Amino acid sequence: MPATQLLYQATLDSLHDNTTRAAIINGHADPLLKEIGRQCAQLTILQHFKPLHDELLRLNFSCPHNLEGEFDLILLTPSKNKQQTLGWMAGAMHHLADDARLMIGCANRHGAKSYEAALKKLAGNTRSSSKSKCRIFSARKSSSFNTELARQWINEAQPRRVESHGLVSQPGLFSWEKVDTGSQLLLTYLPADLHGRGMDLCCGYGLLSERLLKTSPDIETLHLADADRLALACAKQNTMPWQDRVVAHWLDAVTEPLPPKLDWIVCNPPFHTGQDQDIASGQSIIANSCKSLKRGGRLYMVANRKLPYEATLDRMLMNHRTVVQEQGFKIIEATKGAGQSTWQRTAGTEGWDYDYDRK
Repeated sequence: MPATQLLYQATLDSLHDNTTRAAIINGHADPLLKEIGRQCAQLTILQHFKPLHDELLRLNFSCPHNLEGEFDLILLTPSKNKQQTLGWMAGAMHHLADDARLMIGCANRHGAKSYEAALKKLAGNTRSSSKSKCRIFSARKSSSFNTELARQWINEAQPRRVESHGLVSQPGLFSWEKVDTGSQLLLTYLPADLHGRGMDLCCGYGLLSERLLKTSPDIETLHLADADRLALACAKQNTMPWQDRVVAHWLDAVTEPLPPKLDWIVCNPPFHTGQDQDIASGQSIIANSCKSLKRGGRLYMVANRKLPYEATLDRMLMNHRTVVQEQGFKIIEATKGAGQSTWQRTAGTEGWDYDYDRK
């Protein structure tokens, strides 16, 4: 990520001895972070996406869910959603001490000029530089800080009930303000008699979960799993009427084990990571979900019709069929047969051991 690396390098080039408390919003792991951490008495990093959050923890950085107090310097890398990024920008300015600085790094193709204009409107003063098709721009907190505009941007980025689907969601989440075509199609073709133990994998703000819990009273336990902590928080709110049957998991479904011995899984897997397309992650999520099903368990998934998920299902020894292809999407049903792998809990451990069900 050149923009992030340029931001971190620009930070190192401009750090002063009086920079004691620094923070990074939407921070990414990078070797340059270690040097920033060495030069600051305290470095706090916010990251709501589980894989990136875990990378930062492995580097021994502090990663709370929110900023508290004032900072001498805050760095920010934009998300792919403008409203979310403007909310972060406004919140960062609120947490700066007087005359402290907010620095932002962004690729030109991701809206750098637009974000620089927004920062100038918010702070009243900016400095910028360009390199490698990216921009680094900054502003100091002064009497020019537009607190009314900051309040507006913060409010617009908050979770709220969305009229189009009636659920709590927020900017930055997948299809946050309308039901996406793929999920709607999956809901149309899901069986009406789902029961037992199931999972909404990559649940987002909980659209599938809420609809299933409303229409399938024989669901005993529904696991919600997502890598985005903000999405999972909304999903928990949207399934609150059934909280005694819901278990939420903030996890990386690409690499972390999933709940075992499930009767069924519904999934609308992502094929983007941040700003970039990432089909391999979707393939890994599908492979991981196959391990989580019990013998005879079923996977119901929706995907862009061009994505090559069938090969993954073949490799995992799943019997599968395409239920329908419509509107550029496909619905796939896969069933796990005898002799296929499952995850089994081992007493006294934190993970799931790989086991085989050959009965």
